[in-house]
Amino acid sequence: MEFKDNLRFLRYANNMSQDELAEKLGYKSFTTVQKWEDGSAFPRVRTLNKMAEIFNIDVNHLLNMNIRSEQTAVPILGEVKAGYDMYADENIMGYEYINNIEYAAGEYFYLKVKGDSMIDLRIGDGDMVFVKKQDYIEDKEIGVFLLDGNEVTVKKAAVDKNGITLKAANKKYPDRRYRPDEIQILGRVLHNKVMF
Repeated sequence: MEFKDNLRFLRYANNMSQDELAEKLGYKSFTTVQKWEDGSAFPRVRTLNKMAEIFNIDVNHLLNMNIRSEQTAVPILGEVKAGYDMYADENIMGYEYINNIEYAAGEYFYLKVKGDSMIDLRIGDGDMVFVKKQDYIEDKEIGVFLLDGNEVTVKKAAVDKNGITLKAANKKYPDRRYRPDEIQILGRVLHNKVMF
């Protein structure tokens, strides 16, 4: 069993986003965690020990033991625009498989990303974002939003009492401000799966 699979499993099981784990480990962005999970990088020993402490697991188990359980099919629902001006499409395009423990604490789905407005956070065209379905979002979290009842987008949220500002992670795209009656929160992005 590879470390990257155990890391993703433990993060899901603890209902933790890549951003949250990065913060607990002292990183400014979730991109380092994403690299660990896609196998393109590996943490240092000190970080591994801190990670094992966070998940309350022996570091040797984290590295060498198969700690995953049975899997459940999660639907891939249409596409979500990493940009603007794309209409919602809820057709099921296929399924991805996650562990039952990941699925037990709520309802989840994947959305395929189209566009490059979140590229600086390593969410690119053709990737799939893994979303926990919920109708609220915290400040600085990445979410999936329905705009004007027909346009879906993935963005980082700046939340205050008067509404939400959607922030792109690409300088080509401006921030956009919405009142509560102009936007519907569909869910919170927990991670994205890079597609090759």
